[in-house]
Amino acid sequence: MKERQPPRLLRALLPLTIGLSVVGVLLWQTVDENGGWSAIEGAVTLQGWPVMLLLLAALVFTRDFGYVLRLRWLSGGTLSWRQAIETTVLWEFASAITPGIVGGGAVAIWGLHRQGMSPGRSTALVFSTALLDELLYVAAVPVLLFALGSEAAPADFDSVIGWGIFWTSWGLLVALSAIIGFGLFLAPDATRRILLWVGEWRWLRRWRPAIHGFAGDLRTSSDAMKALPGRYWVGASLATIASWSARFLSLVAVMAMIVAPWSSLEPMTIVARQLIMWVYLLISPTPGSSGVAEWLLGVFFGPWFDLASSPIAPAVTMLIWRMATHFIYLLIGVLVIPGWLRRTGRD
Repeated sequence: MKERQPPRLLRALLPLTIGLSVVGVLLWQTVDENGGWSAIEGAVTLQGWPVMLLLLAALVFTRDFGYVLRLRWLSGGTLSWRQAIETTVLWEFASAITPGIVGGGAVAIWGLHRQGMSPGRSTALVFSTALLDELLYVAAVPVLLFALGSEAAPADFDSVIGWGIFWTSWGLLVALSAIIGFGLFLAPDATRRILLWVGEWRWLRRWRPAIHGFAGDLRTSSDAMKALPGRYWVGASLATIASWSARFLSLVAVMAMIVAPWSSLEPMTIVARQLIMWVYLLISPTPGSSGVAEWLLGVFFGPWFDLASSPIAPAVTMLIWRMATHFIYLLIGVLVIPGWLRRTGRD
């Protein structure tokens, strides 16, 4: 099968430009509506913001370290620390420059294969991490919605369109989890037979040997994943929980720097609203959900922004949040990936 081409680094400029433009427009409008820069008095940050900044840095580290640990454990230790870190950087960079529904999984598979892992093994590894992500999400949503009730969504969200899109998307994620679990772990032989059948299609015959080889490799890799010691799966599951928790608590830390003290922010409600918002980021057509993420932040967290003493607090919150959860991966990717490509290039 034809090897997937590496992501174009210049594409990082598009989501960066979109995101910064949206934040800039919101900031300019807010300042203009409040009498201009000369009318803005008082510090934007709250007392004790350095502590929250350190917490934000720790949460970003926890999120990515959890991803690295998952790759290490689910690879059975065959990936070195360096390889796991570089794969995580590549994965996050690809996610940042592609629409949410595309994600960086396909590029991660390509990256693992480029580092010497077989196509079937790299596919099984990425699908296993995706399965852990989907299972955590589909399980957490009902629990938090049941616990928080109407507070888990904006006041004007209670409509057929709002909840309809959300529950439809949630159901599709449940179906995706079932497909991955069935195809990779419950019925790998059936998956192999389907791939072999696809390889017989006339317009795919030129790739038949590669497809047949991939089918057999994926079947073998499925056995290897199922044979992993239970402690590896437990560790990967805990790492998934830590990564997702850190992802959503990052916004709470940013808001505690700018908007209101942590004690008055209702962190679990903010996390629940991000779980709902995440579905809309997933179906966003823009690279890395740029523009859409900034707009939805105002829609979902307007009541908290009303607590801020500074009128530019929402725009500053958006900027710092996107820097910590999106723009940072564009920067790291641009710095790391060129050297990785040269080092892993094949003769």
